[in-house]
Amino acid sequence: MDLWEERLKQILIIEDETILARNLATTIERAGLDVHIASSASEARKRLAGGRAELICADITLGDGDGIDVVASYRRDYPDIPVVIMTGRDSVANRLRAEQIDATAFLAKPFAMSRFRELVVTLLNETVADDAADMRAPSVLMYSHDTIGLGHMRRNSAIAAQIVTSMPSASVLMMVGCPTGVVFDLQPGVDFIKLPSLAKVGANKWRPSSLRVSSAVTRTLRAGILQRSVEAFRPDVLLVDHEPAGVWDELVPTLQALRESGSSTRVILGLRDILDDPERTRASWRHRGLFDLVRDCYDDILIYGDERMYPSREHYGLEELAPGRASYCGYVTTVSPVATPVPIERRGGIVVSGGGGRDAFPVIAAALAGLQAMPQRNRPVMTLIAGPLMDEELFEILKLRADMPGVSLLRAVPDVPALLRSARLFVSMGGYNSLTEALAIGCPTLVIPRVGPSSEQRIRAEMLSNQGLVETLSIEQATPEVLAKRFGCLRPPGQNRPAALSLDGAAAAGSIITGILSSQYPERPVNQLGRLRHA
Repeated sequence: MDLWEERLKQILIIEDETILARNLATTIERAGLDVHIASSASEARKRLAGGRAELICADITLGDGDGIDVVASYRRDYPDIPVVIMTGRDSVANRLRAEQIDATAFLAKPFAMSRFRELVVTLLNETVADDAADMRAPSVLMYSHDTIGLGHMRRNSAIAAQIVTSMPSASVLMMVGCPTGVVFDLQPGVDFIKLPSLAKVGANKWRPSSLRVSSAVTRTLRAGILQRSVEAFRPDVLLVDHEPAGVWDELVPTLQALRESGSSTRVILGLRDILDDPERTRASWRHRGLFDLVRDCYDDILIYGDERMYPSREHYGLEELAPGRASYCGYVTTVSPVATPVPIERRGGIVVSGGGGRDAFPVIAAALAGLQAMPQRNRPVMTLIAGPLMDEELFEILKLRADMPGVSLLRAVPDVPALLRSARLFVSMGGYNSLTEALAIGCPTLVIPRVGPSSEQRIRAEMLSNQGLVETLSIEQATPEVLAKRFGCLRPPGQNRPAALSLDGAAAAGSIITGILSSQYPERPVNQLGRLRHA
């Protein structure tokens, strides 16, 4: 049998620019698709005469002909086959010619390879996914309640990026409670559903933050969205971050329904290394029935930490809940190997960040007061990142206080790690993501941990301080005089990177999940390219 007839999802790329043709083919082969290249009009006609394609991508201008002319007769015989027309000469005339052959899509060069792959996969799914039940793609649903900060959602998004990179045919749907939704870029294959927003008013105490309805109504809304999403999306893996039962136990109906139905969904609990004081956490979990819930409804536990730094499994009794199924992944960090360049005027100074910003005002105000206590001629430049969740009236107060030379106050930046790479000091609360990013980069860090509602940030600051990885002050100790003295003794960046600390948690967690998916979809490639063949 001709190789052209071997598989259902066969794609023909008609493109005479060799490098571009290879790039296009490689991009969609990563989605597990079978790709052929025709580098001329004559080769394309020969290929199309020999068999049926499932999708055609054709450049208009070829060395020996016209791509639209090549496709036109084939289009008449197979009107249901998607056709994508590409050209570096975008014009009304070319678009009209594409419309005349009923082209499915028109791409003007240059275009992003990720979007090209997304278009091809979407067109093929519309063509063949309804023809057979076994064409269902691997799917992961993630839950993060996020009421104060962005940490839970950021961890999930880092893991989601690893999953769709390793298994391009997978889809990841994130359920988020952050008031602003997802505030950072998501990879193709990842999307989110926004749950009604909540505000945390105390330990395990929440209220609606925007809707003028009761807590009971808000819980019903959120629980209903979660359950219906799981029923419709039918995830192969459900990854729950931090809250085993969800806010107000909103996940319990969904978890129980999965167990009672005999669903094959693998349910995983993802936990940062430090939750709260261990004794308080264990007492709270017993009181709320979470030990029984985790034991009965969860298949695995992923710990986003390093046992050498903090033995979470022992402190929180996780091994008892999931014997042999509670694993350390290492710290999940979003630091990318390629950073956005930092403006020259911001290099070598101090970066102050409050994470999401909901409770960041005291730390940022303290840093500003410390800077003001220094002689003006000695003040380093300072970049303040308030965070997207800071209340507007508090942000306005900071704007007035930050109105001085060398100080920039920003709501958010797209790449905090880029600033940290050239900063001589990072002042932060003790949030998981902020500190793992600083540790991964090796930026000198001063931690002023949050005061309540849990001990998590204080414990993390003390743990890292004991290892000599950060300095720490309580908010009471962070007086203008103390901070002014510290700001006057800045060290070069990049000298504090921990050699032995495990910082590949996103890759490890993503590998565990794609391993589960690949066992259910053995035909879906993971981290490997398909075969590239030429006509």
